[in-house]
Amino acid sequence: MNDEIKVWKTQSVKHKVAALLIMDGVSFRYTEEDGIVFTAPESYVERMKERLVNCYGCSLKPIIMEY
Repeated sequence: MNDEIKVWKTQSVKHKVAALLIMDGVSFRYTEEDGIVFTAPESYVERMKERLVNCYGCSLKPIIMEY
């Protein structure tokens, strides 16, 4: 599988997204304007959204967009 690494950003449930990124060992940065910005393959981001809903109590899938 050729899953290209892309840059992502989110303003959704920042505290839960940051905690999950830290647990997974993914480095990220935070700015007020962009929110959390990190690099990862698209497959990781899709799994991350599912994990946040199913395991970490998000009522809706967070909005994570390509930067």
